[in-house]
Amino acid sequence: MGTSHAGRGARSRVVVTDGEFKHTLGIVRSLADAGHEVHLLARSSRAPAVHSRAVHAWYPIAAGGAALEARLLELAARLAPVAVIAVGSDAMAAADRLRVRWPAGAAIALPSERAFAIANRNDLTAETARAAGVDTPRSRRVESADEARAALAEWGPPLVLKSSREEGRKVLRYARGAREAAEGFAAVRAGSADAVLAQEYVRGDGFGFCALYWQGRRVRHFMHRRVREWPPTGGASAAAESVPHAPALEQAGTRLLDALEWHGVAMVEFKGDVDGRLALIEINAKFWGSHDIALAAGVDFPADLAALLDGRTLGPQPPVRRVRFTWPLGGDLWHGLARPASLPQVLWEAISPGVAHNGRVSDPLPHVYELVQCIRSTPGAWREARALR
Repeated sequence: MGTSHAGRGARSRVVVTDGEFKHTLGIVRSLADAGHEVHLLARSSRAPAVHSRAVHAWYPIAAGGAALEARLLELAARLAPVAVIAVGSDAMAAADRLRVRWPAGAAIALPSERAFAIANRNDLTAETARAAGVDTPRSRRVESADEARAALAEWGPPLVLKSSREEGRKVLRYARGAREAAEGFAAVRAGSADAVLAQEYVRGDGFGFCALYWQGRRVRHFMHRRVREWPPTGGASAAAESVPHAPALEQAGTRLLDALEWHGVAMVEFKGDVDGRLALIEINAKFWGSHDIALAAGVDFPADLAALLDGRTLGPQPPVRRVRFTWPLGGDLWHGLARPASLPQVLWEAISPGVAHNGRVSDPLPHVYELVQCIRSTPGAWREARALR
Protein backbone atom coordinates (compact mmCIF):
# COMPACT_ATOMS: atom_id res chain seq x y z
CA MET A 1 0.00 0.00 0.00
CA GLY A 2 1.19 3.43 -0.88
CA THR A 3 2.01 5.35 2.27
CA SER A 4 5.39 6.98 1.92
CA HIS A 5 7.00 8.14 5.16
CA ALA A 6 10.32 9.79 5.87
CA GLY A 7 10.72 10.52 9.54
CA ARG A 8 7.98 10.30 12.16
CA GLY A 9 8.18 13.76 13.64
CA ALA A 10 5.40 16.31 13.64
CA ARG A 11 4.32 17.16 10.12
CA SER A 12 2.63 20.54 10.29
CA ARG A 13 2.45 21.21 6.55
CA VAL A 14 -0.16 19.71 4.23
CA VAL A 15 -0.42 20.12 0.45
CA VAL A 16 -4.01 19.90 -0.85
CA THR A 17 -4.91 19.77 -4.54
CA ASP A 18 -7.91 21.05 -6.52
CA GLY A 19 -8.83 24.35 -4.90
CA GLU A 20 -11.68 24.80 -7.38
CA PHE A 21 -13.80 21.89 -6.09
CA LYS A 22 -16.70 22.66 -3.76
CA HIS A 23 -15.53 20.21 -1.07
CA THR A 24 -11.90 21.36 -1.04
CA LEU A 25 -12.93 24.38 1.01
CA GLY A 26 -14.13 22.12 3.84
CA ILE A 27 -10.93 20.09 3.63
CA VAL A 28 -8.58 23.07 3.99
CA ARG A 29 -10.66 24.50 6.83
CA SER A 30 -10.62 21.17 8.66
CA LEU A 31 -6.83 20.92 8.36
CA ALA A 32 -6.25 24.50 9.49
CA ASP A 33 -8.59 24.00 12.44
CA ALA A 34 -6.45 21.00 13.42
CA GLY A 35 -3.33 23.18 13.45
CA HIS A 36 -1.82 22.39 10.05
CA GLU A 37 -0.20 24.87 7.68
CA VAL A 38 -2.18 24.39 4.47
CA HIS A 39 -0.67 24.77 1.00
CA LEU A 40 -3.11 24.60 -1.91
CA LEU A 41 -2.88 23.81 -5.62
CA ALA A 42 -5.49 25.41 -7.89
CA ARG A 43 -5.98 26.04 -11.58
CA SER A 44 -6.97 29.68 -11.12
CA SER A 45 -7.07 32.50 -8.62
CA ARG A 46 -10.87 32.30 -8.98
CA ALA A 47 -10.91 28.97 -7.11
CA PRO A 48 -12.97 29.51 -3.92
CA ALA A 49 -10.60 27.73 -1.52
CA VAL A 50 -7.70 29.95 -2.64
CA HIS A 51 -9.34 32.81 -0.74
CA SER A 52 -9.92 30.96 2.52
CA ARG A 53 -8.16 32.17 5.64
CA ALA A 54 -7.31 28.51 6.20
CA VAL A 55 -4.82 28.56 3.31
CA HIS A 56 -1.24 29.60 4.09
CA ALA A 57 -0.16 29.74 0.42
CA TRP A 58 -1.49 28.66 -2.95
CA TYR A 59 0.24 27.59 -6.15
CA PRO A 60 -1.14 27.73 -9.70
CA ILE A 61 -1.23 24.64 -11.90
CA ALA A 62 -2.25 25.09 -15.52
CA ALA A 63 -2.90 21.48 -16.47
CA GLY A 64 -2.93 17.88 -15.31
CA GLY A 65 -0.77 15.00 -16.49
CA ALA A 66 2.99 15.50 -16.44
CA ALA A 67 2.67 19.15 -15.38
CA LEU A 68 0.68 18.18 -12.30
CA GLU A 69 3.13 15.42 -11.43
CA ALA A 70 6.08 17.81 -11.70
CA ARG A 71 4.33 20.42 -9.56
CA LEU A 72 3.46 17.89 -6.87
CA LEU A 73 7.03 16.59 -6.72
CA GLU A 74 8.43 20.13 -6.60
CA LEU A 75 6.18 21.20 -3.73
CA ALA A 76 6.65 17.97 -1.80
CA ALA A 77 10.43 18.38 -1.96
CA ARG A 78 10.33 22.09 -1.10
CA LEU A 79 7.90 21.78 1.82
CA ALA A 80 9.07 18.48 3.33
CA PRO A 81 8.25 17.19 5.83
CA VAL A 82 4.76 17.40 4.37
CA ALA A 83 1.59 15.37 3.95
CA VAL A 84 -0.06 15.34 0.52
CA ILE A 85 -3.84 15.09 0.13
CA ALA A 86 -4.97 14.54 -3.46
CA VAL A 87 -8.61 15.61 -3.82
CA GLY A 88 -9.66 15.13 -7.45
CA SER A 89 -9.44 12.10 -9.73
CA ASP A 90 -6.67 13.64 -11.88
CA ALA A 91 -4.63 14.38 -8.76
CA MET A 92 -5.17 10.86 -7.45
CA ALA A 93 -4.10 9.42 -10.81
CA ALA A 94 -0.96 11.57 -10.71
CA ALA A 95 -0.22 10.45 -7.14
CA ASP A 96 -0.66 6.84 -8.24
CA ARG A 97 1.87 7.29 -11.05
CA LEU A 98 4.27 8.95 -8.61
CA ARG A 99 4.00 6.32 -5.86
CA VAL A 100 7.68 5.26 -6.12
CA ARG A 101 8.99 8.78 -6.81
CA TRP A 102 7.85 10.78 -3.79
CA PRO A 103 10.78 12.60 -2.17
CA ALA A 104 12.00 11.91 1.36
CA GLY A 105 9.78 13.66 3.88
CA ALA A 106 6.57 13.37 1.86
CA ALA A 107 3.67 11.23 3.09
CA ILE A 108 0.58 10.25 1.13
CA ALA A 109 -1.99 7.49 1.61
CA LEU A 110 -2.79 5.47 -1.50
CA PRO A 111 -4.48 2.11 -1.93
CA SER A 112 -2.42 -0.60 -3.58
CA GLU A 113 -1.95 -0.31 -7.34
CA ARG A 114 -4.29 -3.27 -7.82
CA ALA A 115 -7.02 -1.87 -5.58
CA PHE A 116 -6.81 1.57 -7.18
CA ALA A 117 -7.02 0.09 -10.67
CA ILE A 118 -10.09 -1.97 -9.72
CA ALA A 119 -11.83 1.03 -8.12
CA ASN A 120 -11.32 3.07 -11.28
CA ARG A 121 -12.88 0.44 -13.52
CA ASN A 122 -16.59 -0.04 -12.98
CA ASP A 123 -16.60 -3.52 -14.51
CA LEU A 124 -13.74 -4.72 -12.29
CA THR A 125 -15.38 -3.10 -9.26
CA ALA A 126 -18.56 -5.05 -9.98
CA GLU A 127 -16.64 -8.34 -10.26
CA THR A 128 -14.95 -7.72 -6.92
CA ALA A 129 -18.24 -6.73 -5.31
CA ARG A 130 -20.05 -9.86 -6.48
CA ALA A 131 -17.21 -12.02 -5.16
CA ALA A 132 -17.60 -10.26 -1.79
CA GLY A 133 -21.36 -10.86 -1.72
CA VAL A 134 -22.35 -7.28 -2.60
CA ASP A 135 -25.31 -6.75 -4.94
CA THR A 136 -24.61 -5.06 -8.29
CA PRO A 137 -26.78 -3.96 -11.21
CA ARG A 138 -26.59 -5.98 -14.40
CA SER A 139 -23.96 -4.39 -16.61
CA ARG A 140 -21.64 -5.08 -19.52
CA ARG A 141 -19.34 -3.29 -21.91
CA VAL A 142 -20.89 -2.31 -25.22
CA GLU A 143 -18.84 -1.74 -28.35
CA SER A 144 -21.50 -0.34 -30.67
CA ALA A 145 -24.87 1.37 -30.82
CA ASP A 146 -26.41 -1.98 -31.74
CA GLU A 147 -25.06 -3.55 -28.56
CA ALA A 148 -26.42 -0.61 -26.54
CA ARG A 149 -29.86 -1.12 -28.12
CA ALA A 150 -29.65 -4.85 -27.33
CA ALA A 151 -28.97 -4.09 -23.66
CA LEU A 152 -31.95 -1.72 -23.60
CA ALA A 153 -34.19 -4.39 -25.11
CA GLU A 154 -32.98 -6.96 -22.57
CA TRP A 155 -33.13 -4.88 -19.38
CA GLY A 156 -35.78 -2.32 -20.23
CA PRO A 157 -35.70 1.48 -19.96
CA PRO A 158 -34.11 3.58 -18.82
CA LEU A 159 -30.72 2.15 -19.73
CA VAL A 160 -27.67 3.76 -18.11
CA LEU A 161 -24.71 4.38 -20.42
CA LYS A 162 -21.54 5.58 -18.71
CA SER A 163 -17.78 5.69 -18.90
CA SER A 164 -16.28 2.43 -17.71
CA ARG A 165 -13.49 4.32 -15.95
CA GLU A 166 -13.97 6.53 -12.89
CA GLU A 167 -10.72 8.38 -13.52
CA GLY A 168 -10.83 11.50 -15.67
CA ARG A 169 -13.94 12.95 -17.29
CA LYS A 170 -17.07 10.93 -16.51
CA VAL A 171 -19.84 10.89 -19.10
CA LEU A 172 -23.34 9.59 -18.35
CA ARG A 173 -26.47 9.24 -20.45
CA TYR A 174 -29.89 7.62 -20.00
CA ALA A 175 -31.71 5.88 -22.86
CA ARG A 176 -35.44 5.17 -22.97
CA GLY A 177 -35.65 4.20 -26.62
CA ALA A 178 -33.54 2.83 -29.47
CA ARG A 179 -32.66 6.28 -30.81
CA GLU A 180 -31.57 7.52 -27.37
CA ALA A 181 -29.48 4.36 -26.92
CA ALA A 182 -27.58 5.08 -30.12
CA GLU A 183 -27.17 8.78 -29.33
CA GLY A 184 -26.16 8.04 -25.73
CA PHE A 185 -23.60 5.48 -26.83
CA ALA A 186 -22.07 7.99 -29.26
CA ALA A 187 -21.93 10.73 -26.60
CA VAL A 188 -20.29 8.50 -23.99
CA ARG A 189 -17.84 7.02 -26.52
CA ALA A 190 -16.86 10.53 -27.69
CA GLY A 191 -16.30 11.85 -24.17
CA SER A 192 -14.84 8.79 -22.49
CA ALA A 193 -11.21 7.75 -22.27
CA ASP A 194 -12.19 4.08 -22.20
CA ALA A 195 -15.00 1.70 -23.10
CA VAL A 196 -18.73 2.38 -22.71
CA LEU A 197 -20.56 0.51 -19.96
CA ALA A 198 -24.26 -0.30 -20.23
CA GLN A 199 -25.93 -0.76 -16.85
CA GLU A 200 -29.35 -1.67 -15.53
CA TYR A 201 -31.12 1.30 -13.96
CA VAL A 202 -31.68 0.88 -10.22
CA ARG A 203 -34.63 2.73 -8.72
CA GLY A 204 -34.52 4.28 -5.29
CA ASP A 205 -32.40 6.73 -3.33
CA GLY A 206 -28.67 7.28 -3.63
CA PHE A 207 -26.55 6.40 -0.59
CA GLY A 208 -22.91 6.90 0.22
CA PHE A 209 -20.76 4.73 2.49
CA CYS A 210 -17.68 6.82 3.23
CA ALA A 211 -14.61 5.50 5.00
CA LEU A 212 -11.03 6.05 6.03
CA TYR A 213 -8.96 2.88 5.96
CA TRP A 214 -5.45 2.38 7.26
CA GLN A 215 -3.46 -0.62 6.01
CA GLY A 216 -6.62 -2.53 5.19
CA ARG A 217 -8.46 -1.73 8.43
CA ARG A 218 -11.45 0.60 8.70
CA VAL A 219 -10.82 3.36 11.22
CA ARG A 220 -13.57 5.87 10.35
CA HIS A 221 -16.87 5.62 8.50
CA PHE A 222 -19.88 7.75 7.67
CA MET A 223 -23.10 7.20 5.71
CA HIS A 224 -25.48 9.59 4.01
CA ARG A 225 -28.55 9.66 1.75
CA ARG A 226 -28.94 11.98 -1.20
CA VAL A 227 -32.04 14.15 -0.82
CA ARG A 228 -31.64 16.19 -4.02
CA GLU A 229 -29.14 15.89 -6.87
CA TRP A 230 -27.78 17.89 -9.72
CA PRO A 231 -28.63 17.03 -12.41
CA PRO A 232 -31.98 15.95 -10.91
CA THR A 233 -32.07 12.75 -12.98
CA GLY A 234 -28.93 11.52 -11.23
CA GLY A 235 -25.76 13.33 -10.30
CA ALA A 236 -23.86 14.84 -7.39
CA SER A 237 -25.49 15.61 -4.05
CA ALA A 238 -27.20 19.00 -3.91
CA ALA A 239 -28.79 18.21 -0.54
CA ALA A 240 -28.13 15.22 1.71
CA GLU A 241 -28.74 13.89 5.19
CA SER A 242 -26.57 11.77 7.45
CA VAL A 243 -27.63 8.19 8.15
CA PRO A 244 -26.14 7.27 11.55
CA HIS A 245 -27.52 3.73 11.51
CA ALA A 246 -27.93 1.59 8.38
CA PRO A 247 -26.55 -1.92 8.97
CA ALA A 248 -27.07 -3.19 5.42
CA LEU A 249 -25.36 -0.16 3.89
CA GLU A 250 -22.48 -0.32 6.36
CA GLN A 251 -22.01 -4.04 5.80
CA ALA A 252 -22.01 -3.78 2.00
CA GLY A 253 -19.56 -0.86 1.88
CA THR A 254 -17.25 -2.46 4.42
CA ARG A 255 -17.24 -5.82 2.62
CA LEU A 256 -16.13 -4.21 -0.63
CA LEU A 257 -13.37 -2.04 0.84
CA ASP A 258 -12.21 -4.92 3.05
CA ALA A 259 -11.95 -7.11 -0.05
CA LEU A 260 -9.72 -4.47 -1.66
CA GLU A 261 -7.63 -4.10 1.54
CA TRP A 262 -8.17 -0.38 1.13
CA HIS A 263 -5.80 2.34 2.34
CA GLY A 264 -6.85 6.00 2.49
CA VAL A 265 -10.28 7.52 1.92
CA ALA A 266 -13.09 6.38 -0.38
CA MET A 267 -16.83 6.60 -0.87
CA VAL A 268 -18.79 3.59 -2.08
CA GLU A 269 -21.98 4.68 -3.81
CA PHE A 270 -25.15 2.60 -3.68
CA LYS A 271 -28.69 3.03 -4.91
CA GLY A 272 -31.92 1.51 -3.69
CA ASP A 273 -33.42 1.13 -0.23
CA VAL A 274 -31.56 0.55 3.03
CA ASP A 275 -34.40 -1.76 4.11
CA GLY A 276 -34.56 -3.54 0.74
CA ARG A 277 -32.28 -3.93 -2.25
CA LEU A 278 -29.06 -1.91 -2.20
CA ALA A 279 -27.05 -2.12 -5.42
CA LEU A 280 -23.49 -0.91 -5.87
CA ILE A 281 -23.06 1.93 -8.36
CA GLU A 282 -19.35 2.79 -8.09
CA ILE A 283 -16.37 3.53 -5.87
CA ASN A 284 -15.15 7.10 -5.51
CA ALA A 285 -11.49 6.36 -4.82
CA LYS A 286 -10.77 9.79 -3.35
CA PHE A 287 -12.39 12.56 -1.33
CA TRP A 288 -16.00 12.74 -2.52
CA GLY A 289 -17.95 15.84 -3.49
CA SER A 290 -20.46 15.58 -0.63
CA HIS A 291 -17.71 15.35 1.99
CA ASP A 292 -18.92 18.51 3.79
CA ILE A 293 -21.83 16.67 5.38
CA ALA A 294 -19.45 14.28 7.14
CA LEU A 295 -17.67 17.24 8.73
CA ALA A 296 -21.00 18.71 9.83
CA ALA A 297 -21.98 15.36 11.36
CA GLY A 298 -18.77 15.13 13.36
CA VAL A 299 -16.56 12.83 11.24
CA ASP A 300 -13.39 14.76 10.39
CA PHE A 301 -11.83 12.73 7.60
CA PRO A 302 -9.14 15.27 6.53
CA ALA A 303 -7.78 15.91 10.04
CA ASP A 304 -7.88 12.20 10.88
CA LEU A 305 -6.05 11.32 7.66
CA ALA A 306 -3.42 13.97 8.37
CA ALA A 307 -2.99 12.58 11.89
CA LEU A 308 -2.38 9.09 10.52
CA LEU A 309 0.12 10.47 8.01
CA ASP A 310 1.87 12.09 10.99
CA GLY A 311 2.23 8.64 12.51
CA ARG A 312 -0.36 9.22 15.22
CA THR A 313 -3.02 6.74 16.35
CA LEU A 314 -6.69 7.60 16.22
CA GLY A 315 -9.02 7.08 19.15
CA PRO A 316 -12.55 5.70 18.86
CA GLN A 317 -14.82 7.35 16.34
CA PRO A 318 -17.21 9.87 17.91
CA PRO A 319 -20.96 9.35 17.42
CA VAL A 320 -22.34 10.53 14.09
CA ARG A 321 -24.82 13.38 14.43
CA ARG A 322 -28.05 13.57 12.46
CA VAL A 323 -27.70 16.48 10.09
CA ARG A 324 -29.22 17.74 6.86
CA PHE A 325 -26.85 19.61 4.55
CA THR A 326 -27.40 21.64 1.38
CA TRP A 327 -25.10 23.17 -1.23
CA PRO A 328 -27.18 26.10 -2.57
CA LEU A 329 -24.38 27.22 -4.90
CA GLY A 330 -23.25 23.66 -5.57
CA GLY A 331 -26.32 22.48 -7.44
CA ASP A 332 -29.31 22.89 -5.10
CA LEU A 333 -30.56 26.17 -6.57
CA TRP A 334 -30.21 24.68 -10.05
CA HIS A 335 -32.21 21.67 -8.85
CA GLY A 336 -34.98 23.96 -7.59
CA LEU A 337 -35.15 25.81 -10.88
CA ALA A 338 -35.25 22.55 -12.85
CA ARG A 339 -37.85 21.03 -10.49
CA PRO A 340 -40.11 23.98 -9.54
CA ALA A 341 -42.13 21.89 -7.07
CA SER A 342 -39.01 21.59 -4.91
CA LEU A 343 -38.01 25.27 -5.16
CA PRO A 344 -39.76 26.47 -1.95
CA GLN A 345 -38.00 23.80 0.08
CA VAL A 346 -34.67 24.54 -1.64
CA LEU A 347 -34.98 28.25 -0.81
CA TRP A 348 -36.06 27.61 2.78
CA GLU A 349 -33.23 25.16 3.43
CA ALA A 350 -30.73 27.62 1.94
CA ILE A 351 -31.42 30.00 4.85
CA SER A 352 -32.78 27.69 7.54
CA PRO A 353 -30.78 27.61 10.80
CA GLY A 354 -31.73 23.95 11.14
CA VAL A 355 -29.92 22.97 7.94
CA ALA A 356 -26.13 22.90 7.67
CA HIS A 357 -24.16 24.67 4.93
CA ASN A 358 -20.49 25.37 4.31
CA GLY A 359 -20.87 29.12 4.96
CA ARG A 360 -18.62 30.73 7.58
CA VAL A 361 -19.02 34.33 8.68
CA SER A 362 -15.41 34.21 9.86
CA ASP A 363 -14.22 33.13 6.38
CA PRO A 364 -16.53 34.89 3.93
CA LEU A 365 -14.42 35.54 0.83
CA PRO A 366 -14.53 31.99 -0.60
CA HIS A 367 -18.31 32.26 -0.83
CA VAL A 368 -18.06 35.31 -3.09
CA TYR A 369 -15.98 33.21 -5.46
CA GLU A 370 -18.41 30.29 -5.09
CA LEU A 371 -21.16 32.62 -6.32
CA VAL A 372 -19.05 33.75 -9.27
CA GLN A 373 -18.16 30.13 -10.04
CA CYS A 374 -21.84 29.16 -9.90
CA ILE A 375 -22.82 31.92 -12.33
CA ARG A 376 -19.99 31.11 -14.75
CA SER A 377 -20.77 27.38 -14.77
CA THR A 378 -24.56 27.71 -15.11
CA PRO A 379 -24.74 27.45 -18.94
CA GLY A 380 -22.63 24.28 -19.02
CA ALA A 381 -24.52 22.76 -16.12
CA TRP A 382 -27.85 23.27 -17.84
CA ARG A 383 -26.55 21.85 -21.12
CA GLU A 384 -25.47 18.70 -19.26
CA ALA A 385 -28.82 18.52 -17.45
CA ARG A 386 -30.72 18.71 -20.76
CA ALA A 387 -28.58 15.90 -22.16
CA LEU A 388 -29.49 13.71 -19.17
CA ARG A 389 -33.29 14.12 -19.39
